[in-house]
Amino acid sequence: MMRPATPYAPGRHLSATALGLSLVECLVALVIAAILAAIAYPTLRGIVAEQIVMHAADRLAASLALGRSTAATQLSDIALIPLDGHADLNGGWQVLSTASPEAPLLTVPIPEPCLRIAPRAHRHASYGANPGANPGANPGNSSHDARDAHPPGIRWTAVGYSRSERGGFHAVTFVVRCHGAQRQVRLGAQGRIRICRPATDRDCDG
Repeated sequence: MMRPATPYAPGRHLSATALGLSLVECLVALVIAAILAAIAYPTLRGIVAEQIVMHAADRLAASLALGRSTAATQLSDIALIPLDGHADLNGGWQVLSTASPEAPLLTVPIPEPCLRIAPRAHRHASYGANPGANPGANPGNSSHDARDAHPPGIRWTAVGYSRSERGGFHAVTFVVRCHGAQRQVRLGAQGRIRICRPATDRDCDG
């Protein structure tokens, strides 16, 4: 007894053909996406860097304001210095009372590896100012730039102003960088804090 012939199924052949076309289309789409990503990477990197420096500058300005107001209200010396175990502000900072440095008032960790934060004394400011005053260090030898001897930071006296060891007011700019993005957090001699962008603000030097 003969078995009936299996009918021709053209759908199977079409499915294989359609599958081949789909794979080619996927490969083309992946190549195009890779090209577009390579083209857009510098722009996206710049956008991310701008967000990082803007956020870090805002947090630093808020910490400076906290240090100043705390010094004035509590009538005590307050310092903003790097986190324990760090030699600079790149990894973050802490605000503490010099009378009890073991109990910081605020700690701000910064996990961004691209971020660089460095203080720079104003040209018209007294270079006896100690922008990196270490609460446990001897304040002598103020004739040298304190950044060479102490971790970068700032200290406020009980009046709420940042002062040098010689008694003069101290103004400092914190330069915040990530790749090509930059902000400056400027602390005036009278305690005024502002953030500026060198690329756009006329009165913000590079």
